[in-house]
Parts: sequence; C-alpha cells; structure tokens
Amino acid sequence: MIYRFDDFQLNSATRELHRHDILVALPARAFECLAYLIEHRERAVGRDELIAAVWGRVEVSDALLSHTVVKIRRSLGDTGNEQRTIRTVPRFGYRWVGEIVALAASVETSPPIVAAAPPMDAVPADIAAAAAPGIEMPSMPSAISPRKIPQRITLVLAAFASIALVVVLLWFLLATNRRDVAAVASNTAAANTENSAALALVLPAEVSASDDWRWLRFGLMDLVANRLRDGALYTMPSESVVALLKQRDVANKTDLLHDTQLAKVAAMRILPRVRSDGARWTVRLDVFGAQNDQSVEAQADDAIKAARDAADLLLNKLGHKLNIATSEPTTPQLEELMQRSGAAMLADQLDQARDLIRAATPELQHQPRVEQRMAQIEFRSGNYVATESRLHVLLDRLSPQRDAALRARALITLAGAYLRQNKIDLASDTYEEAITLRQGQSDPVVLGVAYLGRGSVLAQKQRFDEAISELSRARTELEATGDGQGVAAVDVNLGEIQSMRHRPAEALPLLKNAVREFELLGLREGLAYALGQQASAEREMLDFAAAQATTTRFWPAEQHTNNLRLRWTLTCVRAEALTDSGQHDEALLLLSRIRNEADPHADSLARACADALAANIAWRHGDAVAAARFAEAALSSDFRDAEPTRYLRTAVLRTHVLLHNGQAADAAALLQTLRTWIGSNAAGDWRAIYLQLLDAEQDAAAHRTEAALEQFAAALQSAIRFNVAEDLVAVAVPYLQALIAASQLDSARIVAGRISVWADRDLRVATAQAQLFRALGQSDAARKAEETAARLLGPQTAAMSATPPR
Repeated sequence: MIYRFDDFQLNSATRELHRHDILVALPARAFECLAYLIEHRERAVGRDELIAAVWGRVEVSDALLSHTVVKIRRSLGDTGNEQRTIRTVPRFGYRWVGEIVALAASVETSPPIVAAAPPMDAVPADIAAAAAPGIEMPSMPSAISPRKIPQRITLVLAAFASIALVVVLLWFLLATNRRDVAAVASNTAAANTENSAALALVLPAEVSASDDWRWLRFGLMDLVANRLRDGALYTMPSESVVALLKQRDVANKTDLLHDTQLAKVAAMRILPRVRSDGARWTVRLDVFGAQNDQSVEAQADDAIKAARDAADLLLNKLGHKLNIATSEPTTPQLEELMQRSGAAMLADQLDQARDLIRAATPELQHQPRVEQRMAQIEFRSGNYVATESRLHVLLDRLSPQRDAALRARALITLAGAYLRQNKIDLASDTYEEAITLRQGQSDPVVLGVAYLGRGSVLAQKQRFDEAISELSRARTELEATGDGQGVAAVDVNLGEIQSMRHRPAEALPLLKNAVREFELLGLREGLAYALGQQASAEREMLDFAAAQATTTRFWPAEQHTNNLRLRWTLTCVRAEALTDSGQHDEALLLLSRIRNEADPHADSLARACADALAANIAWRHGDAVAAARFAEAALSSDFRDAEPTRYLRTAVLRTHVLLHNGQAADAAALLQTLRTWIGSNAAGDWRAIYLQLLDAEQDAAAHRTEAALEQFAAALQSAIRFNVAEDLVAVAVPYLQALIAASQLDSARIVAGRISVWADRDLRVATAQAQLFRALGQSDAARKAEETAARLLGPQTAAMSATPPR
C-alpha cells in the first residue's frame, strides 16, 4: 500500500518515505516501526507486539523502542509533546493517530500485469483447434525440453501467450476484404470506447447448397464478422466463436440466436443463411439482441459478394458506416481462395487448407497474402523450419513502407516459429521490429500480439517489470479487438507472473478473472488450466477449503482435457488439495497413478511434484525413511528450474529429515547447494527466508539455542515482510517449538499469535498450538488443539506401501 499523510508518502512495497518528492532518510527499523503502526492504525499496538514485529525477538529493550519512536516523530516533524502522528498509550504501547489516505501500491509503482501459459503441448485443445490461421502466439517448444530459464514461466507464458496471439490475430489473417487495418482499427477502438455493450457475435452460416459449398459455413461467418468490424461494430473474433460453440450441440441453429449463455457473451447474435437457386446466391442475416429481431438480405452472382452486401446493409441499418482504405490489389479468385483456406483452418482442417492453395494457379500461389497463409499452415502443422524458410523469402519481397501491415503479420508468425525452437533472442528482435512497423498506426490486432509475444520473452528472461509493461500494453490492444479469449489468456499470464514473483494474493484476482472469462466462453481446457493455477495460489494463502473447491471444478481431469501433459499437472494439484484436507489415501492413489502411468520423460515435472507431495505425506505420518527417499527423488535440477517454490520446500523437508536422522553433514551440504542456487545477493529474494530457517534449524540441532532463536527471528521478520501465509507458518511453527524448548513461553505466545488464525485449517499450526498449551499447563485448550490436529491429519494411512523411488 501507499499511505499519504500531511506532506508525506510512505510506500510499503518500496520501503520508502518521501516528503513532497524528497526521500526521507529513515533507518530500517524506524521505517518498519512506522509502517506497522500505520498498517494497524485502527487500534493501539502493544510494546511487545511492536518489538516482535520489527525486531523479531522479545529481548529488545523498551529504551530502544522509545528511541526509535523519537526518531520517527522527529522525521515527521512531530514531538513527544504534540503527538500529532504517534500517540503514546501509557503502560501499553503506541497508536497512529494522524489522518491517512491509503492507495493501492500498483497505482503508483507498476502498471497492471499481463499473462502467460501451459506448455506448447499442453495448450488446451479446444482453444488450439479454434485458433486456425492466426498470427502465432509466443509459445515454447514443449514441456519436455529443459532450459536454463525457469521452465514454469516458459510453460505458462508459452501456452497461453500463444493461445492469445493466435486467437487475436486470426480475424485479421482470415479477413478477405481488409487492405489497411489502420482506419478500421481506429474506428473499432472508438466504437468500443463508446459502447462496449454492443458486442456482436456472428454464428456459423446455415448453408442450403451442395456439399461443395460446405466451406461457406465458416467462410461466410468470418467474412460477415470482418465486414461488421470494418464498419466499427464491436464483433467477436471468429475463432473465439468456434471455441465457444465447440462444446454445444444445437440441432436448430436458430435457437442459438436466443441462447441465454450466448447472450451473456454478446448483446447481438447474427445468423447468416445462404442458399443458391443455381444462378444466384441469396444471403440473409437474421439478427437478435440489442436491436431486437430483424433481418437483411442480399443477392449476387457469388456467395462472397452476396454476404458482403448483406453485411453492408446491416451496418447501414444499425447506423454504422463502412470505412476501408484499400491498398493491396485483389481479385475475386484471390478473395475466394483466402476465404476458403481460412474456413478450413477455422475447422482445423490444415491438409485441406494446404491442398486448396496447392491447387490454385501459380499466379495466385505467389500472392503475398497466400504465401503468408501457407506459412501459417506450416506453423500450425508444427513445421517451424518450413515456416522460417517461407517467411524469409516473403519478407525479402515485402517493403517496410509499402507493405507494412502484411510485413508485420509475417514477422509475428516468424517470431512464433523462433519461440517454438527456443530462439529467444531472435524472437525478441522480431517482435520488436513488428512493433516498430505498426506503432502509431492504430493497429490493435498486430500490436496486441506483438506486445504479448515480447512480454512473454521478457518474462522468460525474468525481466518481470519490463514484461509486465509489455503485457499491459498487450491487454489494452487486445481489449480493443473484442477478444475475450485473448484477454483471459493475458490475465492467466499476469497471474502466473505474480505467482512466480511470490505474490499469490496479487495473482488470485487475475486468475479468477481469467477463470470467469474462460467459463463464460465455454473453453474447458483454458478453464481447467486457470483453475489449477488458482488452486495453487489459494494454497499459498492457506485457504485450503477454497483450493479443494477450485480443484473440484476441473475434476476429473480427463473430462476437461484430452492433453495428457495437462492432465498430470492437474492431477498433482488435486492431490495437493486432498493432502491439505487430510485425505491422504485419496491423494496417494492419485500420486501412484502419476508414478505408474505418466511418461518418465514428457511428464518428469509432474512425477517430481508427485514425489515431493508423497514425501510430505510420509513425513506427516512419521515415516522418515519414505520421506527421505521421495524427497531425494524429487530434487532434480529440472524440478528446481521449473517449479522453484515446490523444489525449495521439498529441499527444506529433506533437510528436516536429515537433521531428524542425525545426518548433520548431509543437511549442511544440501543447505550449501541451496545457498549457491539462490546466490549471494539474496536480501530481496523470498527464498532467503528458507535459508535463514535452515540456518536456525541447524543451530537448533547442534544445541546452539541463542543463535538458533536469533536466526528464527530473522526468518520470521523476512516472512512478515513478504506476507505470504505459507511462509509465515513454515517459519513460525519451528520457531514456536524452539521457544517452547527454551522455556521462553512469553515469546512463544507472541509468535503463536501471528499464526493462530490458521489453527483450525493447518495441521502444523494446530500441532504447535497444542504443544504451547501443554507447556503453559492449559490442558483443555491443549486437548482441543490436539483434536483439531487429529482431524486435519486424517486417518492413519496404509497407502504409504507405495514404494518410494530408489
């Protein structure tokens, strides 16, 4: 948060105090004391509480605290006599009394974030199938190939970033009548700003003609949608409509006009109907929604012209004016080829799209738009080398001045091919060139995809602030195209980046937004993936009931996705949620499935996750041998790079086991490995919390009590600063137990108070609380806490017979 008072501004995220625009030099302890009083300004804060919060230990003297408060008052222009800001509460402590204006820190510090994705081979099928010939998303080769960059970011940014880009650009690439999108995009953006509720959705056409004209089902749908968008009518991209309808089985297409679920997505539904009498084509557009029932009809010698004329009539009837500046030469033959190949791609019939182009005349095949379409087909088929080869030839022909729009689209496809081959730097440069070409041209489609791709690359390089900036731009541009699916993918990426930055509380709203959008659009796999990420964030906040409820929404996984990679990932998330609620037998059955059925190579991350969770369950039930073996099996370098949070906590668990078994030397070696991984400059790194925790536990195991308590206090102070519930409990529980062992029960009370809010849901907290009550001689309270711990542990499991890896 940012807090403003008098002439001052305190930023709790950057840990800075400014007076006007001048930084106030305030010692670290004084700043923390000031921030704590402001954050708890609704009440008086006791001296012991304030000392524990700021110094992390209770042996700090009252004189030091008083001296610190004097420093704060002096920095704020206050005195002990005036007490305008901090009031002394006699025989108790202090209270903040100054007037405060609180703002969200993001308003002042960093722009909103934008999103990422599952592995290339974990891209939801219902999204990928719909994302036909669009510009390619920034996705990575697959979850299989290990990289030095954190793979979780690679997987996440890869898949959904990819999805978003294909989704967003499809309507542009499939457009048969667009020559220069600058004017069109400008009109569309203006219309969107004026009335976003006017979103239109064009359904697949109802075709009354021979089977040779089946392509008109998607072909005319896309043509009409593009034409309406050219007239500044906010219209959903065709690939999003295909994905939305994929799970719906409606025999009578007219029913879709009145469908309540579709009405939530688009205020206006449009059904094209096309028929031929052998000589003439008639296209009728039936409209229902914001303008009530109405129809327009046009006739022409060919279906494409009839559809275009009907769309123009509808635009005129709705009070919209068509505005297209033509700059690319075209012919009826070229338009039909582009429309038919685009329809085949929307239907995910790549071979048919390729055959249509190969059957065309050489003159048509060498048209730049057709060559670009062939590159798109190669990309969708996974032929990235062929994609590169075609696009390099095409780009040599396209002038940056004369063919800027088409060149930018080709560059984005090329960048996607680079990403799939892990050519990160080449991809970054190519996206940058596309952005340069279209910046300032009111081209939200191309810019949205390019910003998203560039942001994904930056995130993969852990340049998070720059990634967030690019992704924020991407979101703005994607919203201007009316692409809810792309915006949902952006939100997933934003949430994933926040999770990678160890900010689950900030990740959750973004992930929940994505969940709502995917659910509204009926995208099962996108929804399942977003729910999996949401459940993981909820677990970090120790909201176990919410996490289990979230996993129930995507369970069983096989009913939500045909992608095996994603299935095993979701299975592990589900097993974690079951473990948290004490359902260990059910969790172990799922882990056994992963171990027995998941591919050792392709699903190595899911298998490592399963081993880590099995180690946790074994440790909870007192099986140190099984816990040691499972934890050791999980701690691979791939797991470390892909899942740093799970890896670190598994390493901490293994250290616990080693110290429990008296293997101090092995524990020290593992700690040194972690220290090397995290690096020497770890002051601002959340992982340093666990280095301090393990230092404390090593000191405790060696009976260096004073040193151990000091390290525990430092670790708790770090955890308080990051304010993630899981970290607080992971540190506070062993600290509390160490204080009890040292008979420092007053200090133990203070530490217990920090985590008592989770005592009814977290086994560790309930167990530690019972130990404290026993030490205090409070038998009834201890018994109640022990009953809670027994409930959370669940029945003694026999499922640990699953053989740990050797």
